[in-house]
Amino acid sequence: MSDYCGRTTKHTKRRGKTRRCSWCGQIIAPGETYANWLYFDAGARDTVYAHAECHDAWIERSDNEPGGIAYANGDCDRPARAGELT
Repeated sequence: MSDYCGRTTKHTKRRGKTRRCSWCGQIIAPGETYANWLYFDAGARDTVYAHAECHDAWIERSDNEPGGIAYANGDCDRPARAGELT
């Protein structure tokens, strides 16, 4: 069985359980926009969460990887948010 990712949805965190971004490892705080999707591998299912800017960086990296798949485990740098000075 191969890796498979489900459809990506984007939300703005309002309340509820805090989650860590699978790309940078930082907490997704209330008011921040994030993406989530299902990830399946060898029969295991997981929900992946990423800040909107981390999701964009993830997609960009996967476009440059053989097979179009990029893996992350929370240790990548978080990119600047749109309109944020670095």
